[in-house]
Amino acid sequence: MKTGLRRCLYIGLGGTGITSLLHTKKMFLENYGEIPPMIGFLGIDTDGSICTKSIESTEGKVSLNAFEQASIISKEAPEIFEVNREECFSWVPNANVAAIDSQYWYPGQVRSNGRLAISINYEKVKKSIKDAITKITNTNDIDNQKYKLLSNTIEVHMVFSICGGTGAVYLLMLLT
Repeated sequence: MKTGLRRCLYIGLGGTGITSLLHTKKMFLENYGEIPPMIGFLGIDTDGSICTKSIESTEGKVSLNAFEQASIISKEAPEIFEVNREECFSWVPNANVAAIDSQYWYPGQVRSNGRLAISINYEKVKKSIKDAITKITNTNDIDNQKYKLLSNTIEVHMVFSICGGTGAVYLLMLLT
């Protein structure tokens, strides 16, 4: 008997979102022995640990592969911000500007810095989401012996911390 599933893209934003993605991926692997082809994952974060984060599973180590990650760190962020501050980034609170002006810029828990990173990497984020959706909608990949689609619609599930610095609210605005 075929397992009925919907096309789903799970997007994890920031450290909390990526950890949640790994646990969701783990559940799929432990239940199906594989990731069904209509299921996709995309982790978006501003730090480099996205590439190395993993958790243990009965199926082995679970991590995000290269196509399931979008690192949006930008060492040029302070310069881009300064050049485009009035025109593009007037929404950054004055109290947060000092957190941008750093030789080793890193968003940390400053939400406007996370939004800035997404803004600077808008095209990369957009392409990563489109690529993930294309991958799960490619019907040639679906093994009709194991799975059947319950619907042609795509469900997008987003996980993030409301207190995080990667700008969850801004990404939601990008998707609408």
